[in-house]
Amino acid sequence: MFLKLTKQFGKPICVGLYAAGAAMASKKKPLPLLALFGMHAAEYALIGKKTAAEYGLGAAEGLANCLAFGFTWWLPIRKEK
Repeated sequence: MFLKLTKQFGKPICVGLYAAGAAMASKKKPLPLLALFGMHAAEYALIGKKTAAEYGLGAAEGLANCLAFGFTWWLPIRKEK
C-alpha cells in the first residue's frame, strides 16, 4: 500500500514541499528549505548514489533525482527488483 501511494503521490508531494519551503525562504525563513535540501543530499550520499549506479543512471541524474524527489524515486525501483 505504501509503495503504491509513494509511486502515485510521492513526487507531487516533494514538489509541494519545495514550493512551500521556497515561499517560506522568501519571507526570510530559509530553515525548512535548507533542511529539506540537506536531508535529500544526505540521502543521496547514503543510498541514492548506490541505487543510481545499480540501475545504470549517472551520478548527476541520481543526485538530481534525490534532491528533487527524495526516496520517492529510488524506493519503487528497488522494491520492483
